[in-house]
Amino acid sequence: MRGVGGLIRLWKWRLDERRRIVVDLEILRASIERQMAALDAELEHERKVATQNYTAGFGFTAYRRMNRDRHAYAEVARDQTIDRIAAAQEEVNAAFREQKKYELVLENWEKRERAKQEKREQDEMDEAGLQGFRRRQEQDGKLPD
Repeated sequence: MRGVGGLIRLWKWRLDERRRIVVDLEILRASIERQMAALDAELEHERKVATQNYTAGFGFTAYRRMNRDRHAYAEVARDQTIDRIAAAQEEVNAAFREQKKYELVLENWEKRERAKQEKREQDEMDEAGLQGFRRRQEQDGKLPD
């Protein structure tokens, strides 16, 4: 079952690779959410400045529009990233199922091999016991018919 061991290693590697992709996507999602929070904080700061300074208020409307656009783009990017995370997580699940399938095949094969070995050993012990019994019977002069 050397081939199955290789398949298990292959699927373990694929599973690890897919998990790394999920982690990278989660990091990207967190980064986008930090950008969105920074945009919200920046907008609030600019709003305070605009209410305190009459001349700063003139540019605030354009700034707010630009900030909202950037925030909307970030929301779209976050939603797309969340969708990609869900798809990548499904790939992780599929890779895990595939790896588990091969592990079970190997485990069942090993169980069968152990059972065969134990049966061979038991047969050898039974044969040795029978031979010992026959020798004792021969020595006693009593052969069973």
